[in-house]
Amino acid sequence: MQYCIDCGGVLETKEIDSRRRLICRQCGSIHYRNPLPVVVGVLSREDGEILLIRRGIDPGKGKWALPGGFMEEDESPEEAVLREIEEEIGIKGELAGLIGVYRTKSELYGSIIIIGYKIMVQSQSYCPGKEVSEVKSFPKSDLPPLAFSSHKEIITDSFRTYRNPLPTVDTIVEKDKGIVLINRKNPPFGWALPGGFVNYGESLEEAARRETKEETNLDIKELRQFRAYSSPKRDPRCHTITTVFTARSQGKLKARDDAKKIKVFRREELPQDLAFDHWQILQDYFTSKE
Repeated sequence: MQYCIDCGGVLETKEIDSRRRLICRQCGSIHYRNPLPVVVGVLSREDGEILLIRRGIDPGKGKWALPGGFMEEDESPEEAVLREIEEEIGIKGELAGLIGVYRTKSELYGSIIIIGYKIMVQSQSYCPGKEVSEVKSFPKSDLPPLAFSSHKEIITDSFRTYRNPLPTVDTIVEKDKGIVLINRKNPPFGWALPGGFVNYGESLEEAARRETKEETNLDIKELRQFRAYSSPKRDPRCHTITTVFTARSQGKLKARDDAKKIKVFRREELPQDLAFDHWQILQDYFTSKE
């Protein structure tokens, strides 16, 4: 960089805050050279294999890497990694935890800060984006050469982190003298209470409201905690602990996001193919109302 991006003046190097920095001779603007933030996701399947992409662009064109990319100005790291995964692989993911923060250097971009996340995915139907030539899973013991050394470190660290149950929420939404259930688009299939994983930085109540809105289009009110359910076998994908809420709703019922269908069921009409442990949850709920 030779010229000021604010006024076009010539830049010179001076010592500021014990560092050599670029400053404009004309307007005095200091041009800080900060690391660029990058997010990547480690997507591991139930069989333990790691999902990788073959890069279709430089740097590392033709080589394997974790899905990810640069954060946008108006994004949080969590939003950025989920967006990049959807753009590069064509599927939606759920945050399963932070792996770590790493610093590396790129010949093309200079200093980079990489934020690595564990990601849970429900679908196995991948659709490579325009910057990806191939998507493939590999055993963690037989990974191909990776485009970036930092990605190998992040994968290794992802298996060193503690395996704790993941927090989720489910909401028993009362409407028209019945309970709102969604028919799930993704596995585990079946009818279920609206709900999902709690995002980092989000309260249980905020997660319950968000998931209900995303899946049913309903705004919920009178939100109250009902019970928590923690059986390691309640979710076939991984060990989760769910906090169940009860709520009333307002708005027009509409299947959205992960919901293929949506319907209000009375107690005597409950479908047999309820996902997770939602049959037991609803029986406990109806018993509590007696």
